[in-house]
Amino acid sequence: MSASPSVPSSSTPVNRHAPTPVERQRSQLDKLLKDPTKPAYVPAPPKEKNIRPPREMMKNVQGSSAGAGSGEFHVYKASRRREYERLKLMDEEAQKETETEEFEKKKREREEQAETKTAKNRAKRQKKKERVKGKAEDKALDERRDLGRGSTVDIPLKKRRLVNGQELVFKRPGEESDEDDETDEQPRLTTGGTHDLARAILPNQLAAPVVDVQRIIIHEDD
Repeated sequence: MSASPSVPSSSTPVNRHAPTPVERQRSQLDKLLKDPTKPAYVPAPPKEKNIRPPREMMKNVQGSSAGAGSGEFHVYKASRRREYERLKLMDEEAQKETETEEFEKKKREREEQAETKTAKNRAKRQKKKERVKGKAEDKALDERRDLGRGSTVDIPLKKRRLVNGQELVFKRPGEESDEDDETDEQPRLTTGGTHDLARAILPNQLAAPVVDVQRIIIHEDD
């Protein structure tokens, strides 16, 4: 009796088509993450193109006059190929250096432009800060001057009246006199009586009889 063919288990998938790039990448990742302790293989970077340097002395130089198919002709072709490769490599290196220099030059120009713009904006901000600071200092100084001048400020002209050539000052309610320290040379009309007013006005004349009348004190409110 012949053996029945083996039926694959349902647990192991069967690839009936070529794997797609996504499936290939998935299988590689599964294989990589299967054992995390195992170091991953990292391929080395590609080596730069390099050819054998030319010989310092050529004993025999084959020319192109050698017959095609002969050994000398093949030697000549190989030497010419190496020479062409060397010249091509030199041209590529020169082009790479030129591109690198141009890139560095443009990079420096961009950095200089950015630095110039940044310095200009920084100077504008600093100037604005100094201007604001100067205004604040001037305002504070003016406030201090106003506070210092408030105690010794003169009475405005509209608060003064002249009576027979003498100043008559109208004071606010509750305001104390600031002229207590002044000399008695100038008569004060606000504190003296009617007799004192007459004697101050007519020092060299006989004082006429003065009738005391009821005095009126005028208070002006701001």
